[in-house]
Amino acid sequence: MNVSDALLVGIDIGTTNLKVVAARPGGRVEAVVRRSMVIDRPAANAAEFNLDALDRDIVSALSELVKLLADRGIAPGSIAGIGVASIGESFVGLDSEDRRITPCPTWYDRRTANRRRDWGLSEREWFDITGMVEDDIYTAHRIAWWRDAGAEWFTQVRTWLMVADYVTFRLCGNKVASPSLAARSGMADRRNGAWSDKILAHVGLKADRLGTLLPSASVAGRLLNEFAAATGLVAGTPVVNAGHDHPCAGLGCGLVDPGRMIDSTGTSEALKTVVDRPLSYEEVGDGRYDCYPHVVSGRFLLSGHIPSSGGLIDWLVKILSGPNPSPETADLLWREAALVAPGAGGVKVGPFLEGTGAPWNDRGRRADISFLGAQSTPGAILRAGVEGLAGWLRINLEQFEAITGTGADVLTLTGGGARNMLANGIKAAVLERRFIVPDIEEAAGVGAGLVAGLATGVFADATQAAKLADVTWRDVEIDPQLVDAYHEVRASITAHLVPSQEEASRD
Repeated sequence: MNVSDALLVGIDIGTTNLKVVAARPGGRVEAVVRRSMVIDRPAANAAEFNLDALDRDIVSALSELVKLLADRGIAPGSIAGIGVASIGESFVGLDSEDRRITPCPTWYDRRTANRRRDWGLSEREWFDITGMVEDDIYTAHRIAWWRDAGAEWFTQVRTWLMVADYVTFRLCGNKVASPSLAARSGMADRRNGAWSDKILAHVGLKADRLGTLLPSASVAGRLLNEFAAATGLVAGTPVVNAGHDHPCAGLGCGLVDPGRMIDSTGTSEALKTVVDRPLSYEEVGDGRYDCYPHVVSGRFLLSGHIPSSGGLIDWLVKILSGPNPSPETADLLWREAALVAPGAGGVKVGPFLEGTGAPWNDRGRRADISFLGAQSTPGAILRAGVEGLAGWLRINLEQFEAITGTGADVLTLTGGGARNMLANGIKAAVLERRFIVPDIEEAAGVGAGLVAGLATGVFADATQAAKLADVTWRDVEIDPQLVDAYHEVRASITAHLVPSQEEASRD
């Protein structure tokens, strides 16, 4: 098969939606199918993915994809590989007959406690093994919680699988794990690409209870006959556990080599770059940023995020729209915000609706709106929210540049937030950086497909996969006058975000 004729399928299992993407090796998307993820809430602070629904939706989405491709004259036999990516931290347990017998907590399920101190591990030791910032969301803590909660099914679990591991198993019958997603479990050693015996001993597991940990971009197996019959795909098509959705999205935007930085914006926001080794606890400011395996062998993802970015803006628009929000009201708010001078008339928004994220990683901090006056308008408050997020990004970009020793003159901007031109212009002025925006649909799904292409030999190497020859890039121009205006107020915007001495001492 000619490389340009190959088709790569990426399955991206996200927090809100399941996406199945078919793309060419150059990044041109041929078809996308989406399904909503079903979330069950059985108790307070509990949130669980409904895997019965996911099982059905994987089959129906792939079947629909095959039909869409057929309408375009594209045969399923042209699919060179199927890559599977998912959110991190979530997991499910199978019994000895490979039946699902446990719930599947979402990454934001809040029933779990951080066990690191109980296990006698220092923050430094935890980070240098896992590459994960201090938190309670990791699979290691959750499995320990289920065990201590005395769940009746716990002793019947034979294998624990992350969500992409589970779907890969469904497709090809093999239980395999990938380094990037295994890192999000808090049970893998990023330094040697193996499960960590030290952490597993604390969790109470042995490595044979987890998927076989393969190198990044490895073929997990071949599509089962029964799945081919149910979907119209070709039996024997290579299946790849592509890994964690964030690094897959990075690859889908060309993020392979050190030096490039991506700002991925959606409900949350993440700043990402690549390094060529696992940075130590001290090198990332005493564990302030995740540093874990990329979906490309020999590369590591340096990542910092804020849990609510687009979520904060959506919340502000809703609150400021009054009791009867409408698209017309939202449009009016944005037009008013565009007319407000930089600095928002002194209004400040601390954009921490669900915690600060990096670099302070204070989950308990919440958003604030300060320095309101009689002249403050809804548009000023909305603009202040955008400015607060731009200030957060500037603080973290400066940290990244100090950690990597690399100056980023141009940032890649991707995700749903990249469509907001006012926010893009404010970011560019606050950061004094130029943005480029790839015209690519569903970057994580495309990235999962690219990982499958690496595993199956469609690409000679990751550099070739990252060329994305079919993707067009749009510049976000910097307005020099806006840059000059933000020179006067930038320091006050960022200063408002930094924790006070009292808050820092509580941490």
